[in-house]
Formats: sequence, C-alpha cells, structure tokens
Amino acid sequence: KFSPTMTTRRWSRADAAFLVGLCVLATILSLDIISPIDDDESFSPEGRRSLKGRGRAKRDGRRARKKKPNTRELGSEAIYPWAEHNLQPLTVKPDPTNEVPIFWHIPKSGGTTVKNIAKCLDLTIADRAGGLPRFGHDKDTTILAYRPWKTRGPTYINVDTTSEKGIIRAENLGLVPSGLPDFISTVYPDVAIAHLYDSSHRGRAMGLFRHPVDRLVSKFYYLQIADWERTYHPNWKRLSVKQWAEVNNDNNFMVKKLAGKRMNAQVSDLDLAIAMRTLQERFYVGMMDQMEESIRRFNIVMGIDETKENTKKCMEEYFGHGVEKKNSNSHPKVEEGSEEWEILAEKNSLDVRLYEYVLELFDEQKETIESYSMSAFEEEDTTVEEEKDIVKERE
Repeated sequence: KFSPTMTTRRWSRADAAFLVGLCVLATILSLDIISPIDDDESFSPEGRRSLKGRGRAKRDGRRARKKKPNTRELGSEAIYPWAEHNLQPLTVKPDPTNEVPIFWHIPKSGGTTVKNIAKCLDLTIADRAGGLPRFGHDKDTTILAYRPWKTRGPTYINVDTTSEKGIIRAENLGLVPSGLPDFISTVYPDVAIAHLYDSSHRGRAMGLFRHPVDRLVSKFYYLQIADWERTYHPNWKRLSVKQWAEVNNDNNFMVKKLAGKRMNAQVSDLDLAIAMRTLQERFYVGMMDQMEESIRRFNIVMGIDETKENTKKCMEEYFGHGVEKKNSNSHPKVEEGSEEWEILAEKNSLDVRLYEYVLELFDEQKETIESYSMSAFEEEDTTVEEEKDIVKERE
C-alpha cells in the first residue's frame, strides 16, 4: 500500500545526504585542498598549461618589486640578501672608478650636511631634486645629468631616489650601469640597493648615525616649523615632548628600514641581529657628533683627493675654525635619564641597541679605512719605482 510516511522519510534521507555533501565540499574549499591558482604560478610543462596570472597584467608591464626575504628564514648569522649580493664587503678595497657609492639618509642625523658637502665637492648627485617636475626631466625616457639652475649649482641625475616609485624608475633607466652618478642618496636602503645595483654593479654603502632619542627630539621640534616639508606638523606645538613621546609611532626606525618593514610593523631581536651584521659587513658608518672624521672616511671610500684645492676649500667651509654649525634647528635638549628620554628610549630599544653597536663599528672601521689609504700610497710608490726602472733601462 501507498504510505505517505514512508515516502516522506525517503526524501528526508536524500535531502540530508545532499546537504552533507555540500558541507564536505565547502570544507574542502575552505582548507585550500582545491587551491586557487596563484598569480605567478607556473605549471610543469608535462602536458599542462602555463599561466602568467592576472597580477602581472595589473602591473601593466612594470617591473615588480623584488621579493623580500622572511627574516625567520635568514637566521641571526645572516645579512640581508640585498646587501650581500649588491654591495662590496669592507674587506675589499674600494675601486672608486668602477663603484657608485650610496648614502643612507637617516632623517635628522646630519644627512643634509653630507649632501651639501657632496654638492660643494661638485659631485654628480642622484637624490630628489633631479626628478622634480618643475625642472622638466621627470618624464625622460633616458638617463642624463644636468644642472637644474643652468650654469650654476650642483649637477643632478634626472631621477628621484628618495621614493620607492622613483627608485624603480631609476632602475628602469639604468642609473648605476650608466656610470653617471658620483653619489646616490636614499631613505630606502633596502629598496634602492636591491633595485639599483646587482652582482655586476656592486656599490659601497655609507650612513651617518645619531642617538635615536636625540634624533626623535630633533624631529619633534623641526616638524613644528618646517612648513616646506611634506610631514609638517604645526599641531605638535601644543604638545610637550613627553606627550608627543607617548603617542609617537616612529619607533625603531633604523631597524625597520634595514628590514624593509613599514613603520606600523613590529620588529624583533632577530631583525636587530641581522641589521647589526649587515652594517658590520657592508656599511661604512659615520657619527653625527664626529662629522669631520666621518666625512674624511667617506672621502677615502669615494676616492676624493683631499689635497686638491676645491676639496680643502669645502672642508674648510664646513669644518674650519670658527665655522658655525650649518643646517641646525636649535631647540631645548632632553636630558638623558629624564622621563621623556626614558619613554623614547624604551619605545626605541632596538634602535638604541643598534646605535650602541654602531659606536663600536665606528672605532673598529678606522683601521680598515686607513688601510685603504696606505695601500694607495704603496701602489703610488710602486708605480714611481717602476717608472724609474723603465727610464734606467732606456738609458
């Protein structure tokens, strides 16, 4: 006999089975067992198709940023790959005719003075100025050096190495292989060194350092009045140093920059360890409070002859007796041990430790850099002796 109850029961079991099947499928998809194709995934050629991915199309042919390493993959004994592969080690004597130096400009650490001295020495500079739209070379498709102020002033390359976008453009124009720049300045050491240099065009890296607390206090007062800066903050005038220190998020700046991390990211002891080793093996370090000695060392690395009249004139202009400190913004000093100091030091503990390590490196590097000068004198003496021998043979 026909039984409505039996029919209803059979349909309920079927429905339940169908629903269970859907749930299982959904679970599989959520676990990525059936995984979506990654933008840049390529299949093996064994009868499968090869995909270039939607991500590349979105870049419109532009070169992608090189993949940054995962710090955990490197280990504390490593240095950052961009430094290892694209910078000359300090153990190798500089070759200024074939190497382009790059300067890591850490804000409020004396970097502007370094760049001004480079201008005074009449070096051809890659910085921000050469790529400014008002000079009409920001859309150039070939690399060139020019004087923005015509017959006077410094010579710049038509690129902007102070922004990530500008660095990629400089890479595409072949900045370093062109051999045009004498001096490159950037606030992005990881991006600039990874993209502008390669194993065939290795560079020399330099940096000028200042105690992180002093640097931050200087920044606090400077950006209250610097209406020409993109990061101008007139509202900071209403804050005390302590109030600002408690809310400031520009913490561990140096470690983050070397690690290639954004300012809102976290950094660890491992990031610090790799930063230390990277500076030790690939960076010439200078100290803001020992500016003249730091510039002297940088000059040796860059092959600048300090016996030439123009060099002596520039050094006298900046470091001569009675010369007033240039590019300084006078402000109240925060004393070490004060509440404000302790807040900033604690929030920037990794940078403080990195700075203390840089102090050690500064002392250690003196002998290394002096050896460059000594070897240069020895080569010069050898050349003179060889020339004398040639003359004697001819006689």
